Amino acid sequence: MLPVKLQNAAIVILSVSNNPRLLNGDFLKRNEMVPDEWPVIDTLVTPPVAQVTFENGVHVLVEENRLNFAANRPDAVQWQQALPRLARGYMDTLEHVTYRGVGLNFVYTWEASQKEEGPQAMIRRLLHPGRWLDDGSGMSGAVVELQYRNDLPHMNVKIGTQEKTEPDGANRVSLVFNVNFHHDFQPEQKEERGAYIDSIGKRDTAFLEFLAKLPF
Repeated sequence: MLPVKLQNAAIVILSVSNNPRLLNGDFLKRNEMVPDEWPVIDTLVTPPVAQVTFENGVHVLVEENRLNFAANRPDAVQWQQALPRLARGYMDTLEHVTYRGVGLNFVYTWEASQKEEGPQAMIRRLLHPGRWLDDGSGMSGAVVELQYRNDLPHMNVKIGTQEKTEPDGANRVSLVFNVNFHHDFQPEQKEERGAYIDSIGKRDTAFLEFLAKLPF
């Protein structure tokens, strides 16, 4: 299995009639959604959208029809517990809002060493071989999306590449996996929605088990 690194984990909740202007660090701490000792490093509040960012990379984004609770530095926080506590605490505090489906989202990356096969070559393993791959001057890139939607939760895996320039000027290309586990819920399914949110750690494990089945 590829030694991927988790870059981001997030809980996204579809909702109706959120009030972004309520969001700030004190509001989250006062209602015990996050620990008092978490320093806030950025706050933005406008009528259509508000966000709070903590020093440990936890990020809360509130829009009128969506909530996003993310760990942008997953190695700096116990996100498997912190994100569900935050998401469920927010919904319990603002019970008048209509909450619906939930997405449990992850971003993983794999960076090849000089001795390993490159990311573009890895993606080619998922494609049917043929002359079309070498048309013109050859395929320079690809994004592959795998969809598993026969049962809930739906799993969607988008595989692509990302290029960045290192401080020494060298370019490094990474293989990127954007993973989404989506489950629809009715507004009255509060317990089921909460239990699904609590399963975010299990979804991380489920993807890693799936990754081991890919021809990499």
